[in-house]
Amino acid sequence: METIENKIILLFKELNFKREVINNSVVYESEGKYLKLTFINKLKSYVIEYADSYDEANKNLFEDGDLYPITMDEDELICKMRNEIINS
Repeated sequence: METIENKIILLFKELNFKREVINNSVVYESEGKYLKLTFINKLKSYVIEYADSYDEANKNLFEDGDLYPITMDEDELICKMRNEIINS
């Protein structure tokens, strides 16, 4: 069975984001846009963080996206994340 985190990573790959490591953090890059997936334990939620350039990503200047609680239906979570990434 695939974990929700693996499904999110597959979504990044489906949307042509490539995995990179910047300052010991895994990020995903496509056309100069950088995404970082973070799990917030206190909120039991994932958030996608955004940087608009390598320089911002390198300086860890990411903007937070929406929160996605792990209690949300997995298909709905992936669909909403897809829409957020495409429209950001």
